[in-house]
Amino acid sequence: MRVGELRPDGGVVELEAPTMVQWLAGRGRAPTGTAHPAEAVRLHAPVPEPPSVRDFYAYEGHVRVGAKLRGREIPDAWYEAPVFYFSNPAAVFGTGEPVRRPPGCEMLDFELEIAAVIGSGDEIAGFTLMNDWSARDIQRREMTVGLGPAKGKDFATSLGPWLVTPDELPFDGERLELEAAVSVSGRTVTRAQAKPIHFSWPELVAQAARNTRLRPGDVLGSGTLAGGCLLELGPLDGHWIEPGDEVTLSAPGLGELRTPVV
Repeated sequence: MRVGELRPDGGVVELEAPTMVQWLAGRGRAPTGTAHPAEAVRLHAPVPEPPSVRDFYAYEGHVRVGAKLRGREIPDAWYEAPVFYFSNPAAVFGTGEPVRRPPGCEMLDFELEIAAVIGSGDEIAGFTLMNDWSARDIQRREMTVGLGPAKGKDFATSLGPWLVTPDELPFDGERLELEAAVSVSGRTVTRAQAKPIHFSWPELVAQAARNTRLRPGDVLGSGTLAGGCLLELGPLDGHWIEPGDEVTLSAPGLGELRTPVV
């Protein structure tokens, strides 16, 4: 596994950093001179083993639907500060890597998100697509206990296909202005806007860093974009995501994150 940079001609140039975490820390950014055609390269997750994965809950439209399904209103605390849960850094998958539907799950769902990856100095080094997979039936049962999601979430998080620096995207320092989409086995099922995030990206970073420290490679998920999951949209033709489906997240500049389900 090597760290590489995608060039305008479509080739990939190897960089000196032995790992993405070291590159994110600012080391080994010079090219080695070794290049490969893109079709000869297999992409792993941009950060295959991040130090941590925090997933926020920052899109009001998504939060409102979830609250309504539970017969509640959005709590006042949601508007006071961005909230998140910790996901599993040991279960990160890149584009093209299959994700297994957990045993006992009949309600597998995708979640369309954008993730920021932390570099040095608590700065956002880049953005990538993120699929926060959810076993809704398992999640629903365990959440009655009153703690955050556990086995309904920690079996898989897909990231990729690559990390894109903020200057390469329509990012004004606060919010991304782009449209993302999800397709299932070639059928587009939803489109969603990234800009209406309730809290800005600097606010998410500040909340993640409060009373602790961030490390290069830490992943911060935005939370599901409004309309970005089957929990909001309803099952497809009466079905949730099933083995044999391929779920693809895409957005201009961020590429396509493809996941076959097995």
